[in-house]
Amino acid sequence: MRNVRVFFTKKGRMKFASHLDMNRLMTRIIRRSGVPIWYTEGYNQHPYITFALPLSLGFTSEYEIMDIRVTDDDFSNSMVMEALSTVFPEGLKVIAVEDMVQKTGEVAFAEFSISFESNDKDFATALNDFLSQESIITEKKTKKGKMKEIDMAPCIKSFSVETGDCVVLNIVLAAGGEQNLNPTLLLAAFGETPYYTVCRKMIYNFAMECFK
Repeated sequence: MRNVRVFFTKKGRMKFASHLDMNRLMTRIIRRSGVPIWYTEGYNQHPYITFALPLSLGFTSEYEIMDIRVTDDDFSNSMVMEALSTVFPEGLKVIAVEDMVQKTGEVAFAEFSISFESNDKDFATALNDFLSQESIITEKKTKKGKMKEIDMAPCIKSFSVETGDCVVLNIVLAAGGEQNLNPTLLLAAFGETPYYTVCRKMIYNFAMECFK
């Protein structure tokens, strides 16, 4: 038995699938694929599936990670990829299947590309100035439902604002730990913005290396 890491993209209408929806969908997909996956023990047995960093509803992604546990050591990674590729629905695409290298606790940053339906240079300048502040204070709801004040500036690893046919914000934010920052919270603190779409481009470890 071995742990296998599945890398895939999530685009199109699949962006409307929540994390809970993805858990249910992947359970059905893996059962249909024929991949010999390990099932959890106990009364309510289900396939062992975990995601390195759940994606927010409405976001697309070019780098999603799902971990499974294969019970047959002779069932190679290429066989897993072929089996899953035949049953993945439109909007999901397997891009690689590899042995696990890093633990999910090593996830530290996520890179996003945010495209705004505007080419207003004044908006781009204001956004750049806002993100360049030494301190960006807002309120965030805790797991217990209470509101607490946080400073988002330390959670911004890097960013750039590009202008052209539209304004594009490329930003790397803290992810996976207590400082996990959703880009929508950051933009909400900025204020009113044009309509935008969010794509997660990559997930990194603490050394800013591609998480694998």
